[in-house]
Amino acid sequence: MPSICFFVLLVKTRDPFGASVAFWWLGENFLDIAPYIGDARAGQLPLLGGNYGHSAPYGFHDWEYLLTETGLLHLDGILAGLSHFVGSAIMLSAMLWGAVLLYRQYRAVG
Repeated sequence: MPSICFFVLLVKTRDPFGASVAFWWLGENFLDIAPYIGDARAGQLPLLGGNYGHSAPYGFHDWEYLLTETGLLHLDGILAGLSHFVGSAIMLSAMLWGAVLLYRQYRAVG
């Protein structure tokens, strides 16, 4: 959803500041999933349904399933760190982008 909002705001409505906010939102999503990626093997974090990965009624954690199917389960910690880093980089660049846009607008008005 943040990617769609980013695209619509940037391309369709030509609102770069709004797009920077949607870009920040995209980065936040990477931060939000990082702990769950890192928990793929352990299954200790609570999931949306109130269960835990190790006791989910369908027998597996969503990230455990995805990483097992792709052969990347052994890299869950590294992928979690990468997700956190990418999210942080996106959020910082989005804030910088928004700040530059606000500064330019301030200079144009003042």
